[in-house]
Amino acid sequence: MVSRGMRWVLVAILFVMLAACGGGESPTATPTAVPPTVTPAPPTATPAAAADEGAQQAEAAAPEAAAPVAEPRTFVIDPVQSEARFIINEVLLGAPTEVTGVTNQVEGTIEIDPVAPESTVLSPIVINARELKTDRNLRDRAIRRFILQSADDKYQFITFTPTAIEGLPSSAGAGDSFTFTVSGDLTIREITAPVTFDVSVTADSDTQISGLAQATVQRATYDLQIPSAPGVADVTDDVRLELSFVATAQ
Repeated sequence: MVSRGMRWVLVAILFVMLAACGGGESPTATPTAVPPTVTPAPPTATPAAAADEGAQQAEAAAPEAAAPVAEPRTFVIDPVQSEARFIINEVLLGAPTEVTGVTNQVEGTIEIDPVAPESTVLSPIVINARELKTDRNLRDRAIRRFILQSADDKYQFITFTPTAIEGLPSSAGAGDSFTFTVSGDLTIREITAPVTFDVSVTADSDTQISGLAQATVQRATYDLQIPSAPGVADVTDDVRLELSFVATAQ
């Protein structure tokens, strides 16, 4: 039989063993802290990429650049490639004859706005009548001394001063051809009268235009008297005037 003292020793040993094995009610455990979930930040753009992106945004926001506006250009009649002439019919030695007088001594300018060709400005056209030549020297002398009197310095030049241009296109480019009319005042000697020319023009290139202007006037309007000459008869009153021209941009 176990003694009372031994019993207390056994109880003490059992209590220690239960404590070591976790027996009995355990104390409340302190929860372990869970670190919060952190969302990684997006990668920072490099300075070069940021600058490129900024430039693209600025370009997209900027207004579209306006196209350059073409400036009006001045075309000058080239006398080497141009010709002013008159054409008249007569009966010479009993045969119908067409007489043509020609000179390349002609001056003038044409100012053309490529954006608005209808705003074209034509300067006065000046022709040196003293230099008109036909196929006969005797006729040429009669023109200079009696008909046009261009041997006199006062009457050396025939001048056409434009006052209106009608029928010009609203747009034109290299290779285009078009027709229009030019009205103005034609001065021969001391007499001025209105005349309208029919004009056809071709834009040969961006720097050259060519064309032909035609009109008919009456000798009587300008008091152009034909002196009596052997073999010459029935000179018509109608006189056709023509200007065949080439003008180049300056």
